Order: sequence, then structure tokens, then C-alpha cells
Amino acid sequence: MLRSTLLTTALLAGTAVHAEPVEWTLDLGHAYIGWEIDHMNMSNTVGRFNEFDGTFLIDEAEPANSQITFTINAASVDSNHVGRDNHIRNADYLNVETYPEIKFTSTAVQMLTPTTGKLMGDLDLHGVTAPVELDFEMVNRRNYPDFIPNYDELEVVGFHVTGEVMRLDHGMDFIAFIGSPTGFAVTLDARFDLIQCDGAPETNVPCHWGRVEGFKGPNE
Repeated sequence: MLRSTLLTTALLAGTAVHAEPVEWTLDLGHAYIGWEIDHMNMSNTVGRFNEFDGTFLIDEAEPANSQITFTINAASVDSNHVGRDNHIRNADYLNVETYPEIKFTSTAVQMLTPTTGKLMGDLDLHGVTAPVELDFEMVNRRNYPDFIPNYDELEVVGFHVTGEVMRLDHGMDFIAFIGSPTGFAVTLDARFDLIQCDGAPETNVPCHWGRVEGFKGPNE
């Protein structure tokens, strides 16, 4: 019996070491990418991006083997002010006509506790790629309850990611006038759910909402 137990343990350990990363799907209906920046040392200007997507290949046994990308439509910037948003889109800041896409590509994942860690990667912003380090927290992990229609009791993991980007690192050095600059440090705040969609039916909401043309969510 002891020999059998040891063999089983060895097989399971070998499976974990050689396991392939598992793909998780970003639930576009429950995702947010926000930013915040100082303005004249007064109340910070805050906003978000409304169009984005990502790929998540997660290796739970060896988190360092995980591969994560995030792609943002730069023109989807939204600070609840049309004139300011148009200025952010022009050549002074994001220059979205020349650089329509913002992309993050992970280079390393480091777990600090079972639910928190560091996510390192390269951020391609405004045509310049520079390293960035983000903090992440796994907020919760569960299966959707069976009483929610078309959620199919799939497994879901919620994350909160924060970090800071220096706009000068990406060539955005515009200052309106001396003594009244836009801040140089941009604080990032992202919150999103990842879904295990393998085998999900075509009627599943979190796996298809925002991804399949004509697909209707629960409140549309």
C-alpha cells in the first residue's frame, strides 16, 4: 500500500511539473481598466479604457510559466469629458492615429502569497516599449451558483491589478505650461474576472458576451 501511495504521489507530481498552462477567458462583461493622474496638484483626473481584450495562459503549478497579454484600443479612452478625451487622443498624449494599440506582454510572474503576487512585463505605449511591474491579488475563486441562468456553474477567478506607469518612459513629455503640468505618473487600476470556458455551451453568458456578434447578455 505504501509503495502504491508513493507511486501515485510521484505520478501526480510529475503531471503537475509537466502540465501545460490552462487557457482562461476574460469576461468582458465584468472587466475594468482604469487610470488616474495628477492635475495641477488638485483632484486627480480619472478615467478608463472601454475596449480591450486579453489572453491568459495560466500555469498554477509553475506560475512563472504563465503567459499573459492585454491589448487596449487607445482611442477608447474615457474620462467623462469629450474635449479632454479628444486631447488625450491627439499627438500631445496617446497619438492614437499613429499608435492605435496599447499592449502589455508578461515576462515573469512571481507569487508572494497564495493569493498575491507580482506581474512583470513589457508595456508598448505610444510606440515605446518599457518594462512595468504590477501588483495583483486573487480576490476570490469559485463556481457560479446553479441558479444563475446560462452561467452553467463554470469556475471563475476574480483579480485586482494595480501599478504605475511613467509617461516620460514612453515619450509622452507634453506639458501645457510651466507650473501647471499634467502628472508624470499614471496609476493603473484593473479589475476583472477570468472564466474557465472549456466545454461551455454556446448560450453561456460570461464566455460569449461581447465576443460573439449578435449575442445578447442577460439585460440587453
